[in-house]
Amino acid sequence: MRKTKEEAEITRQKLLKAALAVFSRMGYADTRLEDIAQEAGVTRGAIYHHFGSKVELYNILVAEAFGRVQPVIDAVIASGGTPLQVLRRLFVKVLLFSVQDPDFRAVQEIVLFKTAITPELAEGIQRKAEGSRQMVDWLAGMMTAAKGAGDLRADLDPRLGAVSFLAFQNGILTQWLFDSELFSIAQSAEAFADIFIRGISAP
Repeated sequence: MRKTKEEAEITRQKLLKAALAVFSRMGYADTRLEDIAQEAGVTRGAIYHHFGSKVELYNILVAEAFGRVQPVIDAVIASGGTPLQVLRRLFVKVLLFSVQDPDFRAVQEIVLFKTAITPELAEGIQRKAEGSRQMVDWLAGMMTAAKGAGDLRADLDPRLGAVSFLAFQNGILTQWLFDSELFSIAQSAEAFADIFIRGISAP
């Protein structure tokens, strides 16, 4: 039984890897389950056994890729420091993660540039929006703590600061994914973080 479970997980990972490759080449709309099955060297039935549909396979691929960022966030929080120090480290580490994890980068490119918004993807988009709102709530809490310590600009609404954090970070990532020759995230992450933190810090 254990061997069967291990084999099933190996097949599942093979399918996810194949889906990543095919979605990257063809985009979501033009990809067929047959294309993914051929890439993985399995039957179409194997995909239905593990995922049920192209939508489910896509949503799981995206969710698991973005889920790999969570340990990075947890490590930053565990490292301690003032709220602004934590926010700065988080800004840098998440940017660098996109460089260090090529599969995560590929999934971001699929989501941003190779997936048309269709009704069948609405549920996955809603889950991602909920995750973003939760992140904004947490960031706003950190901003509020920084304001209470006198480290945040007095005129800055913590929630707007939280939204700005994500908007600036996501904007940098999107621009880099669109044109990675424009700048190096590895060389510029610290500078980008400083630009943001200086903009929200108390004089």
